[in-house]
Amino acid sequence: MNYPRKKINFYQKRTLGENITATFDFLKDNWKPIVKLCLYVLLPLSIVQGVFMNNLSSAAVDAVMYPPTTTASLEAYSPTIIINYILLALFYMIGHSILAAIVYTVMQKYQSSETSEMYSVADIKDNFISFMKQCFILMVYVMFISIGYLAIVGALSYLFPYLLILIIPGTIALIIPLTLIYPAYILGEGSGTNNALKESYRLGFPTWGKLFLLVLVLGIISSIIKTVALLPWYIVFFVSKIMGQVTGGVATSNSVWVDFVTYVLAALQAFGTYLAGIFIFVGAAFHYFSALEDKDSVSVNEDIDNFEQL
Repeated sequence: MNYPRKKINFYQKRTLGENITATFDFLKDNWKPIVKLCLYVLLPLSIVQGVFMNNLSSAAVDAVMYPPTTTASLEAYSPTIIINYILLALFYMIGHSILAAIVYTVMQKYQSSETSEMYSVADIKDNFISFMKQCFILMVYVMFISIGYLAIVGALSYLFPYLLILIIPGTIALIIPLTLIYPAYILGEGSGTNNALKESYRLGFPTWGKLFLLVLVLGIISSIIKTVALLPWYIVFFVSKIMGQVTGGVATSNSVWVDFVTYVLAALQAFGTYLAGIFIFVGAAFHYFSALEDKDSVSVNEDIDNFEQL
């Protein structure tokens, strides 16, 4: 790949501003392979998610808009709402794991490349498949940890309601370092999910404030992109619902076209959500490398090892 500027050194101590700058510099140089992989893998997934999203939203809105809203009528909508919600949540978890694999495959290729030669998607296919498997394993691991944590917190909250004062800020404090678990597991030197969890907290807690601000800034940028992707679907969806109410639920040629456009926009909204998540994954990786360099002086140790081999 042709890098228009000096290649970014991953193992380097950086300030918050430098990590944000490195994130945008990396994306400026590597957006093409990232977006191309997203189109190949995540766009088909987004098309399926669009169906679940429309089904879920339609069932929820219809339960409110169309009388009578009796217990029996609401129960008729419940299975549709629950099933589509579970499927949508599952697909988003899978999709974000795939997105992490895409981002870190490109970062690993960038880091290991010694030249500025162009590379194709075929050149990184094997690494991508390997990283995708690792991300799925990590997704299941994090999911079980989260379920266990919620079960403990739920039990404590039920027995001691006043503990909520400590549990809520404590949960936020624990979640922020967990942002580093994906780069620690995929790009880190260690192996194993437990080691990745330990590493994320070992590096995340001492740099908690800087990591929180990084997630906050990049999260705002991601939220803006998500909102831009959401608004067209949101507007058309509710227009179609209003049209349905006006026509008494009778399908017309116009309403059929509106429904089709709504499904297309729902898929684009899901795809836009994935693209927005790229910023967090890249930023977390640069923070991880910066914290690792600050803690362990990785680049210095590598230079010593290379010198000894001369």
